[in-house]
Amino acid sequence: MKIRWLQLIFALLIVGTLGVATPASAQSPAAALRLTEVYYDTPGEDAAEEWVELTNLGTAPVDLSDIKISDEESLGGREGAVRFPVGAVAEPGQVIVVAQTAVAFRALFGQNPDYEIKDSDTAVPDMRRYLVWASGDFALANSGDEVLLLDGDNRRVDTVGYGDSTTYETAVPGVLRGQSIARIPADCDTDNASDWQTQRYPTPGTVSFEGECAAPINPAELEPLPPIGVVQGSGDVSPLLDETVTFRGVVTGQYADRNTAGVTYYTLFVQDLPGYEDGNPATSDGIAVFLGRERPSFVIGDQVRVTGMVTEFYGFTEIDDRGLQIAREWRDAPVPEAVAINPPGGAAELTAYFEPLESMRVAVAGAAAVTGPTFSGCGFAVRADGGVGRIFRRELADPIGAVLPILHTNDVNCDGFPQVKSGDAVSGLAGPLIYNFDQFKLVQQDGAALMVTAVPIPPLPAPPQPAPDQFAIATFNMENYFDGVDDTGTAEEPKLSAADLAVKQDKLAYALAHTLGCPAVVAVQEVEHAALLAELADLAADACGFTYEVVHRESADVRGIDVAYLVNPVRVQVGDVGLWQGCTAVATGVSDPTANCAAGQSPLFSRPPLEMAVLLDGQPYTFLVVHLKSKREGEGETAVWRMAQAGFINEWAAAKLAADAAARLVVLGDFNDYELSPPLLAMTAEHLHNVLLQIPDEARYSYVYGGVSQMIDAVLVSAALLPQVAGVQILHVNADYPDAWGNDTSAAYLPYKSTDHDLPLLLLQLPASTATPTPAPLPTQIVVPMGTAVAPIVDDGDGGKGGWGTAVFGAAVGGIVVILVLARLFRRKT
Repeated sequence: MKIRWLQLIFALLIVGTLGVATPASAQSPAAALRLTEVYYDTPGEDAAEEWVELTNLGTAPVDLSDIKISDEESLGGREGAVRFPVGAVAEPGQVIVVAQTAVAFRALFGQNPDYEIKDSDTAVPDMRRYLVWASGDFALANSGDEVLLLDGDNRRVDTVGYGDSTTYETAVPGVLRGQSIARIPADCDTDNASDWQTQRYPTPGTVSFEGECAAPINPAELEPLPPIGVVQGSGDVSPLLDETVTFRGVVTGQYADRNTAGVTYYTLFVQDLPGYEDGNPATSDGIAVFLGRERPSFVIGDQVRVTGMVTEFYGFTEIDDRGLQIAREWRDAPVPEAVAINPPGGAAELTAYFEPLESMRVAVAGAAAVTGPTFSGCGFAVRADGGVGRIFRRELADPIGAVLPILHTNDVNCDGFPQVKSGDAVSGLAGPLIYNFDQFKLVQQDGAALMVTAVPIPPLPAPPQPAPDQFAIATFNMENYFDGVDDTGTAEEPKLSAADLAVKQDKLAYALAHTLGCPAVVAVQEVEHAALLAELADLAADACGFTYEVVHRESADVRGIDVAYLVNPVRVQVGDVGLWQGCTAVATGVSDPTANCAAGQSPLFSRPPLEMAVLLDGQPYTFLVVHLKSKREGEGETAVWRMAQAGFINEWAAAKLAADAAARLVVLGDFNDYELSPPLLAMTAEHLHNVLLQIPDEARYSYVYGGVSQMIDAVLVSAALLPQVAGVQILHVNADYPDAWGNDTSAAYLPYKSTDHDLPLLLLQLPASTATPTPAPLPTQIVVPMGTAVAPIVDDGDGGKGGWGTAVFGAAVGGIVVILVLARLFRRKT
């Protein structure tokens, strides 16, 4: 049901009212109240003759001023809710009747009700509409509905469902016209339909305590249904795929997941009741029930009966929300014990190990080492094999099965979830096993059960101090460095508030000036526009002793994220600058008006590499900052795209070196792939060398994803620069620390989490000669691999700055190769 915006605003003002009504505690003043009779299918006009009866079964008066009666089970729904008048009281033992109209009630039963919903008699007090909870009229459906009694905090005091209602417990069977349903005995409350009986002759204002409160019979004993293992099957895909099935089980947890468009979807986890499993270790006893946008009203321990269609969502078996029927049959059913896990490392072994446990309750024994810190989506990762230390992925085949991501039940609201860093230890891990984004993950249901043992924060790393004849180069992914202006009109574009932007800039400025030590050249990724970099340069100016010059060109990225440079103008003279764009047979979906691609081809880069030619202390260097395709759509799905981009960069380097074998080339940035992945191997097979591979194993990572440490940033140099390498390191101040630290600018936390990438830094020794170089002749053509075409490098003006560079023009030849004619542009500073 949709929530009107005005109602939602009101609701946010009421503490504890968000979502479905939760059960009231035993200490609630209203806990003694019970619904005792409901009259919904009347002999005449229902809208005038319906009534509800409640009784104070306690020994003390209950203030009814903020007690509500509703037929709407969810906040903001379109049914109705009414509350008692201010000052209304239920005395001990008092039976209270709330009727639609006093006039109609009196005509049927010869007496007045205690309260009426619609004003028909001034002698009878009126109930008040309660629009915070529901926007419509209180009206009970004859086919089936729910009646809720809510306390002052909108918690459930009592509920009853009848007819075809599937919301609360088993529904009381429907009655004939003119009959009612009554709780008999009035103090019998087992949360089951057996508490209620059909009254052929309704008895408003009178309750009965006679008879036995019969122990309810579990529907599982009356209606045999196939175990969940039959639905799951023993393979990766359910044998009942696309078939409608019916089963029952106990709710073991739930998960709320918000997508990039801001829509939240809900999943319920259901597992066989203990003793009702199929006994087959090759089949899972649990299954996920996808609820779509409907917030679940079920809690752990609810026994439910489910009918729905079996689907596979990216390898995860679940029951679809279309046509879903789910009814609560029982409360406080026994929850199965969690299965202790110790997963293998290999990918194939891992799938075989976890598939029979999909959606079941699992647990990690003892204290598990944290390998990935708490991120903004309310999760972290641990080693589930009992080991310590981080898990590395250098290439796709590396075994990472020991890593288990831990998710909160809600990926937006992290309240009650611990903020842990790599190296900490966590115990108390237990919950259903979900499969998403190509990983099995545990959804922790009880945040309070987690115990964290924190390790000390390592000392801050110090950058190398360049000698006068040395200079430093860094690559800096600034992770969504955006302002608050909506430039694209899309939800994908980050839009920072003024306060969040100020925090972000303070963090970035510290990292630039203090952690990195003001490198001469900084290759930037994930920045929205040049003005933001100019502001950052101003913030770092005092600490650096100079104001960075910004080198930036707008790209075609749909989110508006670009690559750029910050350069020290005291030492660096910027020459020609331009973006490189290519065309490819890969269907990239990129829209770039500057690309002139042939039919059947797409622009290769959403964030085209930015080339910059410079003189650094009089010596020529050529930089190319890159930000290759991410794995957002999947590792395998995006691998071909990144490989095409790597081939383009490889040919760029080949052309440069063909023109000048001693060219000093630096290609750096976010490559979004492992250090030994095919794209990185292709780029370093002949022309370029990844100097970050010189870093010792334990320190060689720049990013932590899903608890796996990996080096997805790189600094590639041509052979001429290898003898000049004086030092290389990755400053680990971001990837191992929780995202929440990114919002803390106190002195203790300012150095940490400016972004999600750690900071690679290269120290180069200047060559002994400082003579002004003479540009080498440039090649007349470049041959690019089949399926890839190259568009012009765009030189959109430097304001007359001196330097040298190339203007490149491309054309496809026979759809097989692309021939590039290069014209040398050499301009001296005047």
